[in-house]
Amino acid sequence: MIGPFINSAGIVAGSILGAVCASTIPADFRRKINYVFSCITLGIGVFMTGKCHALPPVVIALLFGAIFGEILRVEKGVMRLAFRAVNVFQRKKNAKPDLPQQTFRDQFAVVTVLFCVSSLGIMGPMQEGISGDPSLLIIKALLDFFTSMVFASNIGGVIGVLAAPQCLIQSSILLLSTAVVPSISPAMMADFSACGGLIMLGTGLRQLSLVEVPVLSMLPGLLFVMPISALWTHYFHL
Repeated sequence: MIGPFINSAGIVAGSILGAVCASTIPADFRRKINYVFSCITLGIGVFMTGKCHALPPVVIALLFGAIFGEILRVEKGVMRLAFRAVNVFQRKKNAKPDLPQQTFRDQFAVVTVLFCVSSLGIMGPMQEGISGDPSLLIIKALLDFFTSMVFASNIGGVIGVLAAPQCLIQSSILLLSTAVVPSISPAMMADFSACGGLIMLGTGLRQLSLVEVPVLSMLPGLLFVMPISALWTHYFHL
């Protein structure tokens, strides 16, 4: 079970390097690279959504998930913890005290999705749990290293704290995968991918500052989509 730890180490290393080197990275370069990451996120979202088996369970899961997330104020809670963490980093001069709060909220929400619930972040630990092959998570570690470096240069090294929940999520998926994955049908996996893809599309739009999509509040939809997909397939024989 080395994949999750390698991936988290990449985030920590990238966030530290990005925070330390922030003054040497031109603002125009950071802005353009952020657009590149936005395009990559949108592309991943389109690719994942295209795997959909049945659209109704995906839509239902995402709607219920978003409502559930808003009722529980998921994004507000995550941001409250993030701002507490950023205050610690500011005292250590690893964050930008003049960063607009909304900019911080948008970018922190985006990077949370990219690190914790991206397609590689779900499929990687599943693959390692089933076959013992951590290659997907090693690839993700490389991508997250550069992602965290760029985002840390924008909003500070505080994003390094996301290594902890990412490692917890991936380790849980890895440990559960041996027992759970064999009982998951291809249709359930396809609808799960599509639900994650729609969240990734919302992430890309928010990353571009086009729409304030509540991506963190949408995350509970990932918990609902597989059971709803299984019920839909059973009763409608799709």
